[in-house]
Amino acid sequence: MSKAHKKKKSPKTRRPKGAARGSRPTARVNPGIAAAARDNVVSIISQGRVPERALEIPLSAFFLADHLTRRFEAEAELPHPVTCQEGCDSCCYNQVELTGPEALLIGHHIARQFSEAEQELLLAHIARILEILKAMGPAESAARRREIPCPLLVNKTCSVYPARPLVCRAMHGLDREGCVRELRTGSLAGSQYYAHRHEIAVSVSAGLREGCKAAGLQSGPLNLTRALHDFFTQENAVERWINGEEVFGG
Repeated sequence: MSKAHKKKKSPKTRRPKGAARGSRPTARVNPGIAAAARDNVVSIISQGRVPERALEIPLSAFFLADHLTRRFEAEAELPHPVTCQEGCDSCCYNQVELTGPEALLIGHHIARQFSEAEQELLLAHIARILEILKAMGPAESAARRREIPCPLLVNKTCSVYPARPLVCRAMHGLDREGCVRELRTGSLAGSQYYAHRHEIAVSVSAGLREGCKAAGLQSGPLNLTRALHDFFTQENAVERWINGEEVFGG
């Protein structure tokens, strides 16, 4: 991250009240956080429309979200421990929404870190999932999410963990057995969680989209599986996106 970003003061966030919440309604956007994320995008773009800057945009967003979450939780003791640990994968059966820059970073990570054979297996898995989603509406795919694991889930582990998108960084639970039970039964009730983690992620995402839109870049929300399909079925996706082309089908 450039010096300009490091010098920017962290936006203020509301202090948590200490209570965990149930189901996950749409989190509200914190204007201060969104503005900081938007300004980071504008600052990065001002340094030149080259592929490196496109990949710096999501990294800046992840840094901001992770920093705010750590600071938030350092200032107020959480009343219940987060039970997530290695091998927990219940939340990896949801349809992930992300932004163009996040999709580009994940695609770039896969292209650099996965072998040719691993990439071929991933693309075949993506094609199968897209066929399943095509036959289902949003409500049905949510209720039957246990049948549609994230294409990046390998042996109960995220295969792109360092590059995982904002929404995945916010996902967590306070009752591991409850998460497993809800996935198994198809319940949409939602387990307990800390609202501030989702508010931070949603706010950074909103600012990221605003900054991209202001710069004339494709900025609409994307489905992770479809976005990865688009990334790997065309050439120079990163370079084309940073120069204002519509790379993703939405």
